[in-house]
Amino acid sequence: MIEVSLIIPTYNRAGRLQTCLEALAHQTHAADDFEVIVVVDGSTDHTTEMLANLNTPYSMKVLSQANSGQQNARNNGASQASGRICLFLDDDIVAEPQLVAEHLRLHRQRDRVVGIGQITMNIGDADWYTRKFAEGWHQHYRDLNQGLHQPYWADGYGGNISVSRTLFMEVGGFAPDIRRSHDIEFAFRLEQHGLTFVYLPEAIGRQDEHKRSRELFADAAKSGAGWVALCQRHPEMLPELLGPLGDTSLREALLRQVFWRLGISPLFLVRCGEIITKTSRGRKWYRFLFTFGYWRGVRQALPDDDTWQRMVKGVPILLYHAFGKPGEPASRFVVPLKRFARQMEWLKRLNYHVLSLEEYLQYRRNYQLPPPRSVVITIDDGYAEIADHVYPVLRRFGFPATVFLVSGKIGGHNDWTKDKTLDGRKILGWSDIKQIAGQYIQFGAHTRTHAKLPNIPLEQACEEIAGSKSDLENELKTPITSFAYPFGEFDWSIQDLVKQKGYLGGCTAESGINSWSISLTALRRLEVPGTWSLVRFLLTLRLGGY
Repeated sequence: MIEVSLIIPTYNRAGRLQTCLEALAHQTHAADDFEVIVVVDGSTDHTTEMLANLNTPYSMKVLSQANSGQQNARNNGASQASGRICLFLDDDIVAEPQLVAEHLRLHRQRDRVVGIGQITMNIGDADWYTRKFAEGWHQHYRDLNQGLHQPYWADGYGGNISVSRTLFMEVGGFAPDIRRSHDIEFAFRLEQHGLTFVYLPEAIGRQDEHKRSRELFADAAKSGAGWVALCQRHPEMLPELLGPLGDTSLREALLRQVFWRLGISPLFLVRCGEIITKTSRGRKWYRFLFTFGYWRGVRQALPDDDTWQRMVKGVPILLYHAFGKPGEPASRFVVPLKRFARQMEWLKRLNYHVLSLEEYLQYRRNYQLPPPRSVVITIDDGYAEIADHVYPVLRRFGFPATVFLVSGKIGGHNDWTKDKTLDGRKILGWSDIKQIAGQYIQFGAHTRTHAKLPNIPLEQACEEIAGSKSDLENELKTPITSFAYPFGEFDWSIQDLVKQKGYLGGCTAESGINSWSISLTALRRLEVPGTWSLVRFLLTLRLGGY
């Protein structure tokens, strides 16, 4: 009885296809239990003649169609499959003898799973760019082999992947109108459908990579353009597309902009790599060139420059503490009120979109791009001068801000710091808090006592986090959805508590801009010391604290 149907789409690669099919003749699993379906996608070489003359120990069907893409060839093959499991292979994959057995073993043991086989790469006598590409490819699978990376939809390459035919049909198969990365889009829908991805390290297929730098660099650009199409269809994919921007250094970003504007040929940059790769910077140069090509493809696929700016620019969250009254000297934690007002004035002049923290979280949760030049204002601790001095400034410019309150100290004084500019400073009382709450001031939680959360028992930390939320909600009669870590200190267990207790976002004191790679419960902020000049403030806002 046929249990597995191997589906192999092919287009004008008769030689590689023959090698692929001959390797399947040596599988450890009985040939009676699997079939091979080859879908010829409008090939014009001698593929049809080769298949007619090929003798195999397994059952083989050959389907022919007008050239309409790999995704439609796969769907065609699945529609004619006899097995309960569809195993998709690329026509340049040479299967190790246990590949079919490993995929079948998984599906015999578990339901609602996707099998992800390992793909090794043989590049032969390659140029430096291809060698670096292969190194990255092999590192990905080493991480999977060592359990350093858990497989998910983005690992769903169509070259060595298996799924129940029934579930394949339930999700609608491969999208017929998506050529680039159609396998990733399909894997995404499988995960949305509740399937689990399982990595199969022994289901090995070897790929003989014949592409060289020119083709691989072009593939990077096509991949970038393909991801734009995927995100237009599935906005939930935005973090996967934009997340790598958070790992881009300022130097890389500026260099990329310079090369784009000067119109420097990417292939010239690749040739430069022959020299650079002989130094310790070879790996960094390859990474830069790959992302250069990738983001070039993204940019070319976008409808306008405004969308591009919204995609690549992260959102800065400003962090203030106290505000100095006339005569009070500026310090790290105390910003003179006039200086704060001037900073707000320039945000207005430069057309920054000042979002509330709640609005920013909503954009992120809905997988929407915030407006260009967005910025968020936050204030920690909630000192008394906010009501009489800061609130009027915010109202004058129409800017919202989130104030994080220490709920157990409302109406009291700062007794948790040794900083002389903050020690003993008066905290807002409930009457002032309720009076200013609304359009320009929203409130978040900052624990009950401003405790260093990683330094106390987890049970006590839970009480600080949950108790602060309930205190504020009971008094203000409104949901409290954001949290700031006292002293900026947190670890994974504290971050998990913040999620568990119903907060939508958590603010740290780690410096930087918030890209899509930054967790909503570990948001970065740019602390604004009171001693900064206006130029320093604007440069930091622009460059993100680099």
